[in-house]
Amino acid sequence: MTRRAAVLGLGRRGEVWARLCLDAGWRVRAFDPAPNAASAVVRLTGIERNETISAAVRGADWVICSVPDRLELIQMVVQRAQAEAPDGALIGVVSPQFDVQAIQSCALHAGQVVRLLTSATGGIAFDVTERNTSAVRQRAEQLAAELAACSSVRGTQEAPSIGPDAESA
Repeated sequence: MTRRAAVLGLGRRGEVWARLCLDAGWRVRAFDPAPNAASAVVRLTGIERNETISAAVRGADWVICSVPDRLELIQMVVQRAQAEAPDGALIGVVSPQFDVQAIQSCALHAGQVVRLLTSATGGIAFDVTERNTSAVRQRAEQLAAELAACSSVRGTQEAPSIGPDAESA
């Protein structure tokens, strides 16, 4: 079974996440409205760039939201992604600034949303709340571990640090 990831935002952070998903053998679709995002698609052989969020998240198991760190924008993109993604798609938001409660506050299905973080050593962590079921936490842990393994093999490093309450893989 082919696993599918959607990466929303192809800036520096989004490109790192897209590469990790590709390295893990996932089929990756991406959306970024910026014209310069095309250069990331060229660097990421195997990624499919879509013209809309709806097209990018269609059929996705894992949606990674890596847009600029503005809460209103994050919430709007999460809402749109959840409206169009399959039921049960896990939404991971890359946000060094906002906590998971703020990110979940406007989500259509708050329990499907986690916050993603990386460490300088390539570890991947996620923040959850009581809204996230144990099944969602287990899925997030499995996905984080899989991507962390690819990160450690590639030596990928990213600046944001893991928060004190984050669960890590």
